[in-house]
Formats: sequence, C-alpha cells, structure tokens
Amino acid sequence: MPNGNQPFSFEAPLPYYYLWHLAALGVITATPPQPRPDGTAADPASPTIDGTVWDAIAHKFPAADTPATIALIDVGVSRSHPNLKSRLDMVKSIDLVSHPYGAKTVAAQAASPFDPEVKQAFFAGLSSSGLGSMSLTAPETNYFDSLVAELKASEGVLRTLIEGDETFGTHGTAVAGLAVGEPAVVIPPDPTPVLPETLLGELSGPAPNPNRNTVPFFGVDPFSKLISIRTGFEQNPDQFIAAFLYAFTNGADVILLPRGIPDPVRGALNPKPELSQGLDDRANWERADLFARLEEATPPSAELRPYAVGKTANRDLAWGVLAKLIVAVSKKVPIVCAAGNDGESQLIYPANLAAGTNGIISVGAVTPHGFRSGYSNYGAKLTLVAPSDDFEIYTRHQTRIDRTDPTIEHHHYDPGKGQVIPHSHFGLLTTDLPGTFGYAGGADPYSAILPPYDNPGIGGGYYTAFGGTSGAAALVAGVAALVARANKAKNGPTARLDGVAAKGILVAACDENAAVKPGTTPLTPDPMNSDNEPSKGKAYFFGAGLLNAGKAVKAVIGN
Repeated sequence: MPNGNQPFSFEAPLPYYYLWHLAALGVITATPPQPRPDGTAADPASPTIDGTVWDAIAHKFPAADTPATIALIDVGVSRSHPNLKSRLDMVKSIDLVSHPYGAKTVAAQAASPFDPEVKQAFFAGLSSSGLGSMSLTAPETNYFDSLVAELKASEGVLRTLIEGDETFGTHGTAVAGLAVGEPAVVIPPDPTPVLPETLLGELSGPAPNPNRNTVPFFGVDPFSKLISIRTGFEQNPDQFIAAFLYAFTNGADVILLPRGIPDPVRGALNPKPELSQGLDDRANWERADLFARLEEATPPSAELRPYAVGKTANRDLAWGVLAKLIVAVSKKVPIVCAAGNDGESQLIYPANLAAGTNGIISVGAVTPHGFRSGYSNYGAKLTLVAPSDDFEIYTRHQTRIDRTDPTIEHHHYDPGKGQVIPHSHFGLLTTDLPGTFGYAGGADPYSAILPPYDNPGIGGGYYTAFGGTSGAAALVAGVAALVARANKAKNGPTARLDGVAAKGILVAACDENAAVKPGTTPLTPDPMNSDNEPSKGKAYFFGAGLLNAGKAVKAVIGN
C-alpha cells in the first residue's frame, strides 16, 4: 500500500451493478456483462444471473415453502411500500414508542369509525421460561418478574389512525429492504403485465402493482417475513426488554438490531488513550456527582436501594437486566447487531456483548476495494463483515478521498506519513420510506393529477442509497434467515436453529482472505487509529471475514 512518499495510482471506478452486494455475499452468481459483438461495452448494470441461493433451496426441497422470520428492532417500517408490504407481518408488528404496552394499526374499515382506538392485549402470551438461567441477582429477578407480570396483564391499543411508521420509519424501511425486500409486480405500457419468475418471490397482492416507479429489487431472502418492533431513542430499558421478549415469544428465527441501545453506562465508547485528560475530568465529575447524590439521600443508604425514586435510585438495575436478557435470548435466537459507525477500535452496545458462548453476531462493513469501510468500528469483539458503502477520512494515519467528486482537482491534500486508502463509490440500493420523509425525499408535483393518484413514491421516493454497519447487519440478518429457512425446508416447518448453532454456521461460512466482488483485492487491514494497527491481524478488522451465503446454506442442505 502506498504511503505519503509513494504516488497513488488512481484506477477508474469499478462497473456498478445496483444489486452488487448480493453478488458480493454469494446470494446470487452474476457474470459481468461481456462486450457486444461490435466491440462496444455492454451495460454494466445488467449482468447475467447464473444462479441464486433461493433456487438452491427450492431445487433441493421443492415442496418446502415455510418462511423464516426476522424480528427487526428499529424505528418502524413502511407498510405501504410495494417491495415490502407482503413481506411485513402486519399482525405481529408492533409499536412500543407511542404506547408502553404496544400499539398496532388496522385499516379504517376494519373497526367502527367512532372508535379510533380499541384496547387489546399484546403481551398476554409473554413467556421467558424457555430462556433458561439468566444469572440475575435477587433485585434483578424481582424487577424482571414484576415487569413480565405487568406486561402480561397490560392492554395496548389497536388503532385506525394514520400509521406513524409512514413518517418516522426511514431507517427501518431501508434495513428491511436489504433483508427481505421482494420485487413488486409492474404493469408496462402494454396490457400484458410482466410478472416476476416463479422462484423470485410471491406476488405483492391479488392484482399487479400499477406503480411505474418500482424496480425488480431483491433483499437477501425475499421469501422470508419480517416483524417490525418499533422502538425509540429515549433511555427506556423497559421498552427494549419488552421488545426482545416480544421477539422471542413470537417465534422469531433471527433478531436484527441495526443500531445501538442508549444504555448510559454500557453504551458509552471508551475514550482514546490520547484523550486521558478528558478521562480524568470525567472521573472527577463522576466522583463529585456521587458525593452530591449521597448528600441528598435520606437516609444515605438509599443510594443502594433498587426501587428508590428520584436521584438516589439504582438507575442501572433495569439496564443490567436488559444486558443479561439480550445474552440469554441470543443463545436461543441469533441476534445480529451493527458494530457502529464511529471508526473506533471498539464496538457499540450491544454488539460489544458478542462472545463465542452466545449468539450475538457483531457486523462490520467492508468495501469492494477490500478495506474496512471508513466509518466501520472494528476490534476483538467483531464477528464478521458484509458489504456496504464508504466514508472519506483525513487523519494523520490515512487519507481516503472520493476521487469521483467532480471538484477533486480543486482540493490539495498531503497525506504526510499516513497511508492513502482508495475510497469506494459503491453504496447499497434499498427501499426508502415513500414520500418527503424518506432519505431520498422528493414528491412529483403531478402525482395528484396523474394515475395512480395515491402514489407517494413518485419522484424517486421508493428507493435510496444506504450503507453503514446498519446496512451490513441487515444483509447478514438476511443470510441468517436463509439459513433458518433452509433448516425448515430440510427438517420441517417447526425446526429451529438456536442462536449459538446459527452463529457457528455463519462464522464457518466466512473467509478473511476473500475479495468483495466486483473487487479483486483480498480483505486488507488499514491504519485507522494508529500506524501499527494492521499488525494486529485480519481478525481484528474483519472478525471471521466476509460472509458467503451460498456456503452457509450449503452447510445446512448439503450439496
């Protein structure tokens, strides 16, 4: 790799296929376009698809059609998106943000127009009996048991109001598409509809989709289902305890958490050694805060009372229960977590709980150049990596510049002694929240007068470029669903892999020397936070390496 004293040889960007990440993961086998007979270049966005993992499962077990289920704990998913609406389990999806005991939405005609909210119990069947020992302390056991009892006796609401996910579910919609998106049926200008091939997914509805703005988009497993469990960003451990228990009780085969959890203690990243002065200042602040709270306590021993209220409460009790619950659930159901987008040699919480004894899968991101994505966290707790986008970096350790930027020639940079790392222009195309609240935004001003009149996706609002370790984690969750579905096809619709076994299959299907197609360079460590970091080895940056879906499924169904 060139350093600051060596010229960087810039190569033209790799040809871009909009579902390149499926080929990089081994979900599809794609042959790059060949030159036309007249010698002109073919369209790089139209490779020949030679085979898919979906076909491999279907051909091996043609009568098997039981989907796997991914429980997505995020900010919600659009229920109107034509590439998602038949993949989303409308009955089990739940909103834990707008109501502490859950809210679900039904079509207005399904209930009385004079009763926009109907009470309904969503946690009556809640059970933690299958989790085994969680190693809770006595106060934690009391807290957990009381919360479970409260949830089981609770009543949420069934609403006929506008679905909130259509406003706030941008991130969840993008993640869901990468995992389980399917092609929508499209009517071309002529009267004959063009339908997906039989093995490419179920139809989105009884009639072809009239929307002219849909594309033949696929997630990693378009045959699996998704339960959306909507959570917020407030520091509310009870909400996340309810979310994981709900996912477990409702039979999820995979749990996907493409974000961090705002635990005030476990969620904090450790400062770098060069920031030791800041660490000392924080320690002094924490001591002063402790003394102040002890002085306010009446009696002072109230600081240790687990059910005390106000400033003297043991605020970590519920968070500790959540941490142990996540580990316990992961041993029964694989939990796929994003490693984080801080560019740090440590993972966000709860990805940093990953260990060989549990089913937590921490996922980092890599680019077709063979490097860790510029933002992707890494370190000893990383399980594996998957494709995603990139991020520019200007530090004393490396310079990573987007050379496709038309203004690049107007910028001067000197990498000094740092290395020059190639920047990738590849991103993940995925489903977007329709309308102006989506990542792509935009609304066609003529959508109100042109058919279809209720199309919020006109103007490019159905798809967006996406990335981050959220996107990489979504792809891995899709592969975990493929493995779960293959297991059901082989061993029966009720067969389930526990979290540790599923994680083992995925790890065994990784390669730390793989190239991220369409790139050809093997995974290569880069100096992110210190010059000598590459000497720590590939596992420090990539875990077990790049995941291959075909290899993982083959381990279940055989050749």
